Order: sequence, then structure tokens, then C-alpha cells
Amino acid sequence: MTPRERVCYGCGDPAPKQAGGPSMRARWATFVSVAFFASLALTVASLFVADYTPPFIACVTASAVLLFLKRASDQFTRVKQ
Repeated sequence: MTPRERVCYGCGDPAPKQAGGPSMRARWATFVSVAFFASLALTVASLFVADYTPPFIACVTASAVLLFLKRASDQFTRVKQ
């Protein structure tokens, strides 16, 4: 069978489903989660090493936005599964 055929020509059985990789939603949710935790680490670091990190308020704002995105992407990923 070719990859585009959905039914076997000889016997008429449906083609077996191929296991695909993670969906785009799952990849996005993983990316947002990693970015959120990195932002939290940078927020804590901005309290102690202010010369080498962005301002604390900017880090807190970015963390809040990423938290919102993380919760939304996790919810959309759960709905699709």
C-alpha cells in the first residue's frame, strides 16, 4: 500500500493508523511551559543579581503573561486529547 491509500486494494481492509509525533498544540504547550519556568527563574535572579538581569517589574510582568498563556495552552491541549 502507498501512504496515501486508505483501503487495501486486495482485501478491502482499512489501512493501519500510523503513530505520529506530538501535535502542534502539544509542542506549543511545552514551549510555553519551559518559557514560564525560565521566566520564574529569571524573576528570582533579578532580585539578587540586578546588574545582569532585566528589571524585576519586567520579569514579573513577563511571568504573569506566560502564566496566562500556560494555563490557556494546557487547557486547549487537554480538550483536544
